[in-house]
Amino acid sequence: MSMITKERSVPNGVVLDITGDLTYANREKFKTAVEKIRQRGDRYLILNMADVRFVDSSGLGLLALVSQNFKLSQGQVSMLKPQSYVREIMVLANIQKLIPVYDNEQEAVSGFKQAA
Repeated sequence: MSMITKERSVPNGVVLDITGDLTYANREKFKTAVEKIRQRGDRYLILNMADVRFVDSSGLGLLALVSQNFKLSQGQVSMLKPQSYVREIMVLANIQKLIPVYDNEQEAVSGFKQAA
């Protein structure tokens, strides 16, 4: 399945709504969307994973890389509402140690305020 990304502003950051699969086949689209946000100078990114059905090893690697790139810019990446299957993959890969996971957008935005 292909991927659709849509960004929207929230207090102190940007939410990237992702629909589809975060896989090797979709890596360029994801990297381009995230890099556009980072290059613009936004320091706080929330990845809304509510409509992501599948993440492969390439997607996990991208998440780790994106988190690292934002940290180098004194920023932060958070993840919002991953579906149960995707959440399970994140736990198995220990991604939550790099990227905080939230169940609602208000908590994710509040997490940025604490980090700022």
